Amino acid sequence: METQSSIAEAIRKMSEAYAGGLATVMKTLESLPRQGGESNRPMVEQWLSLARMSKESYVAALNQGFELWERECRRVVGAPHPAGSGPAPPGGPSPNPMEAWAETWKRAVEGFSTSGAPGDPWREAARRQAEMVQQALQESMRAWQRLWQPPEQR
Repeated sequence: METQSSIAEAIRKMSEAYAGGLATVMKTLESLPRQGGESNRPMVEQWLSLARMSKESYVAALNQGFELWERECRRVVGAPHPAGSGPAPPGGPSPNPMEAWAETWKRAVEGFSTSGAPGDPWREAARRQAEMVQQALQESMRAWQRLWQPPEQR
C-alpha cells in the first residue's frame, strides 16, 4: 500500500506541475503587450511550443505512472502481470518523461535569460515564471524518482 500511496503522490505532484506550467504560459501570454501583434508572434509560438512539449511529457509520464500503479495492484493481489506490457523503469531502455520535461523547462529558462532586450521587464517576468515552473517540476521529479527506488531505499 505504501507504494500505491507513493505512486498517487507522484502523479498528484506531476499534475500540479503540469497545471502550474499551463497557468504560467497563459499568464505570460496575457502579459504580452497588445501592440506589436506580429512582433510578438515568435514569443507566442515559443511559449505554445513549450506548453505542447510539456503536454507530451505529462501524458507519457502519466501513462508510465498508471502502468506502474497497475503492476503494483496486480502484485498486491497476487495476479500475474501480462508479459511484455508496461514501460521499463526510468534509467532503462525507455526515456524518463519527467527528465525530458524538466530539461525542456530548463532550456526555456535559459532561453528567456538570453533572448530579448536586456532589462526588458516582460522578459524578466517570463524568466521568473518559467523558473517557478521549473522548481515545481524538480520537486515532482524527486517524487517520481522515489517510485523507482527499491522499497528499502525509500
